[in-house]
Amino acid sequence: MSEIITRESYSDFPYDSDETIAQRFKKDRIMDLTEQYLEEGIECDIKSELGDRKFVVSYIKGDSQFADIPLSVETDVFSKIFKQKPSQIIEDYGKYDSQSIFATVIDASAERPVPAGILRIIQHHSEVGFKDVNDLVKDVVDNPWIDEIKSQYFSKDEEYSPSLAWARLGEREGVNLVLNESLDIATHASSDEYRGAHGDINGVSMLFYHSCLRYALAHQKNNLLAIFDIPPLENLQQFGNPFETYSELNPHPYGGPYDTLPAYCVIERGMNKIRDNSKDIGRVFIDGLSLNDNALLPNEYMPEVYSNEINGFDSI
Repeated sequence: MSEIITRESYSDFPYDSDETIAQRFKKDRIMDLTEQYLEEGIECDIKSELGDRKFVVSYIKGDSQFADIPLSVETDVFSKIFKQKPSQIIEDYGKYDSQSIFATVIDASAERPVPAGILRIIQHHSEVGFKDVNDLVKDVVDNPWIDEIKSQYFSKDEEYSPSLAWARLGEREGVNLVLNESLDIATHASSDEYRGAHGDINGVSMLFYHSCLRYALAHQKNNLLAIFDIPPLENLQQFGNPFETYSELNPHPYGGPYDTLPAYCVIERGMNKIRDNSKDIGRVFIDGLSLNDNALLPNEYMPEVYSNEINGFDSI
């Protein structure tokens, strides 16, 4: 089993250089690290809890010794989409690592466990903020929404303010999207062999979306914020339009080649929409019914935080 690589482990190259990242994210090392995480990072007997199920769903801190497990997936997928070096992805998102939790889907059915999919959840910190909110309201040339925000939310001679822009985006929708009561869904990605068509919601993506919602509920958050590619947003919306978009903001490419759109979900309202649209889908997406047929969910091995009963849902 590989040793855990720390910043002190390397002297030839900087820790976040492309040369070091290639070593950190080698397939064998990530499998070793994933094995170690399942043995030491989760406080339960995973093998007995898992049974013959395929996946384990867990939350991995972005600055933990096991963070390279989800980072390896995120960096590989986004460097390909954005056509950037891995070091550029690490630099862009790395400033948020200490505030990040990764909802991580691990395939434990093979001889060696591997990460199948991840979703980065950023918790608000006043000094760092949220990546998607920062990107949405910053006054820079490469912000595709800045002209729309200035023209639709500010008078012609009014001085622009990012914080005022954020407040007005919510006010126009009749919501107060308080940042420390919210979570930022900054990234979501699946490894090549677990990925369907762009935006598809399959077994892996349903697991990390469900886990994101349950994390928000367990930590008393009211809103989810994101900038979505259009296909995954449309696929989420088929469950009853749980997300809403901002008036006068249109889809634009953002970083990568796909049209994207900022969106938000007021969680209580979004859950009601999902259940009103389909009681059965609500039982799956929110409660986890049938998801636990093929995956060990956090509500099973951390019931004191994530169980349905603790969060006010029917048991499954």
